[in-house]
Amino acid sequence: MTWSMWLVPPFVTSIFFVLGVITLYWSIFNWVTAKVESQKKPVDVKRVQVWIGAICAVVSTFGLQMLVRDSHLSWTFTTFQLLILIFVAYFLQVRIPYWLIVLASIGFMLMNGNILQPLSWLYTILFGLFYVVSYIQSVRMWPRPFIRYFVTALLFALVLWGIVTLRFDLAWTTYVEEIANYLILAALMYGYFNIQDRDRRIKDRLFQAANWDALTRVKNYAAYDREIGYQFYHSVSRHRNLSMIMFDIDHFKHVNDTYGHLAGDEVLKEVASTVTNLLKKQNEQITLYRTGGEEFNVILPDADLVEAQRIAKLIFDAVAEDQVDYNDIAIHVTLSIGVSALAVKDRNPLDFYKRVDANLYHSKKNGRMQITTD
Repeated sequence: MTWSMWLVPPFVTSIFFVLGVITLYWSIFNWVTAKVESQKKPVDVKRVQVWIGAICAVVSTFGLQMLVRDSHLSWTFTTFQLLILIFVAYFLQVRIPYWLIVLASIGFMLMNGNILQPLSWLYTILFGLFYVVSYIQSVRMWPRPFIRYFVTALLFALVLWGIVTLRFDLAWTTYVEEIANYLILAALMYGYFNIQDRDRRIKDRLFQAANWDALTRVKNYAAYDREIGYQFYHSVSRHRNLSMIMFDIDHFKHVNDTYGHLAGDEVLKEVASTVTNLLKKQNEQITLYRTGGEEFNVILPDADLVEAQRIAKLIFDAVAEDQVDYNDIAIHVTLSIGVSALAVKDRNPLDFYKRVDANLYHSKKNGRMQITTD
């Protein structure tokens, strides 16, 4: 970056270009993941990161270089290119096939018209090696990561900027200035992504706490409430089937009073695990929710009452055949189950819930250990 081209300090322009690409990346990434999640589709976060990160890096690098490729200032975005490489290889851990690196490098040299320059080839080879070393460092859990990161960034920058300085016959004061700016930005980038990573981990923990039951490791009432709202209005608007199963563990208070609350916790975990494993075998999209103390719900998208009854019977039998081992005691439990399908008279999710709950109450009131349907 130079005063003659931008009329602002090179360090400032480098910051704006790098932050611009990173901001663009996060904006697109958040938009894409939110869009996919809103459609209730599974999100491969790593794959989304790879594609968006690679596209942003390639477009920004080639796009900016086209502005200066035919001028004597075609070296001005070298620091930017090195930082983008670190962004892609080290922080996003984008694994680019080696053949693609070679192909992109040749295309870059052709665009700049320097494919016949030996120093350009040397620069390209070292640039590719920089990517490989940065990527390996990012995926290996070696000690003192910042020192390794900073030393690697420094060594490659010294050599690569040295090649640029020789090829374009730049002043060595420019070389020192660019290296200093680059190192400051590389350190700032490391700090920025550490903060982002810490925030992401905090958000993940908050998301887990807000949506998952800590004891049974199944989704909780908050997650159920959002999902039933979405599924209800989705099914009504598209005239699709929707069913629900609700079940209670019979005489759960007796288990707590007889064997202790730790035994009750083991019963809850075992029932949740048994039902979850059974549902996965039936349909990966069917989810179990713990909506109360010993109360669980199962939402069945696109399932009619007959299908819901079939799955309810499988749940009923699987739990009845299971046992919970606690302090050398085998505890057997049974379920009371209510089953219902979406009806025309249901005006909102609460109406639907009340009918399923009424069926569960009927099972409990009339002797337990049974299934009641509409």
